Amino acid sequence: MAANTRSPGDDKSRGSTPRIFVPIPSEALGYIGSILEAGGEPMVFGLPAERPAGGVALHREWVADWAETFCSANRLDALLISSTEPAELTGLLIAALRLDLPAVVVPARDPFSIALTALGLAPVSDDAAKVCVELALRGGPRPRELVGGFSLANALRSGLASGAGPELLVHLAAIAHEAGAGGFSRMIRVLAPESPKVVELESAWFESYGIAGLFAHLGDVLHDTGSVTGRLKDGLPITPPPPEAAGPRLVFVKGRASGTEVVCRADEGTSEISGDCRFFVSEKDAVRGVEGGSVEPSDLLVVAGCGPRGGPGLLRLDRLGEALVEASMDVPVLTDGVPPEGLPGVWASLMMPEAAAGGVIGRLRDGDALRLDLVEGLIRTGILAEEIRRREPYSFSAPSGFGYAVRHARRALPALEGAGFG
Repeated sequence: MAANTRSPGDDKSRGSTPRIFVPIPSEALGYIGSILEAGGEPMVFGLPAERPAGGVALHREWVADWAETFCSANRLDALLISSTEPAELTGLLIAALRLDLPAVVVPARDPFSIALTALGLAPVSDDAAKVCVELALRGGPRPRELVGGFSLANALRSGLASGAGPELLVHLAAIAHEAGAGGFSRMIRVLAPESPKVVELESAWFESYGIAGLFAHLGDVLHDTGSVTGRLKDGLPITPPPPEAAGPRLVFVKGRASGTEVVCRADEGTSEISGDCRFFVSEKDAVRGVEGGSVEPSDLLVVAGCGPRGGPGLLRLDRLGEALVEASMDVPVLTDGVPPEGLPGVWASLMMPEAAAGGVIGRLRDGDALRLDLVEGLIRTGILAEEIRRREPYSFSAPSGFGYAVRHARRALPALEGAGFG
């Protein structure tokens, strides 16, 4: 498909007007006037409303394929993109990587947008639309020139510093995979635990100093990588430190014998996640259990079948999070899906291997005592490893027929490799 795309800058010597892709619904619509003023031609198109059912990774891959096809067929020169959905935003960026088209993200006050700014794909202070037209006219820099090991480290640290959760890890891993940046899954395991939340995005401090202030505060933790406007650290202000931001941290916990791994999101000071397993085979069943009063305070909710293949496409358990809040229940959740963003609670998520791939999570049963030791980084249980191996894993029925859901259920990569098509 990329072969059909006009290379940015091909006809600029003859005075052609660069065509800028602007998806809707999108905050980027407010930049149409700026695109015209900068000499560009905005091409506004809506993403189709009907999308395949599934999780955040499936949504991302569908958007990426749709945008790649659309941009290739319409001979566009650059993408100006924004979205409130990380999956959608990542899908558009993946399309830009595939087509080797300049792309500029409209900066916003949310952790994922901040991460993409640190990745070099959004201007810290300049007008995003004008930057996008300029990139289209001169042919770059393009995303493949900006996405690398150092910039991915910046994105990971900055996103977590502003309060992102495990979903950030998945989408950054997908960007790294598409860009051919090897070793990112190992980087996640090293950098995530040492990158706590440091700023509240609704605070007066962030209102005053914004993304540039956050980058200045992180200082030497960030690499001075390239960006769509030059160097990432150019012109950063001198700022006072932000007020201490209490927030959850991410800790990786492993099972020595089984090779199981899980990402735990817990408040500072929490040393373990433990309880007696209450096993559910879907988010719907878990919500029913919470609303029906069958979940006890000592329980550890285990929700299997929500991973990249089982979801399919890696489900975000928003409904379960809301049900727990409405029931005023403070019980931990263990899942192979991803936790909701912005809701309280202790979550152990992205458990790998997932249940649909025969992982341990699909062999847990009601009453199993489980303890996730966040200090030692180990999964501890009184169940013998041999007994776990002898158990028949719960069988999840794979979708049949054709289409995205079927392909994803058969071929999806693990979550920390991006959960895209293998």
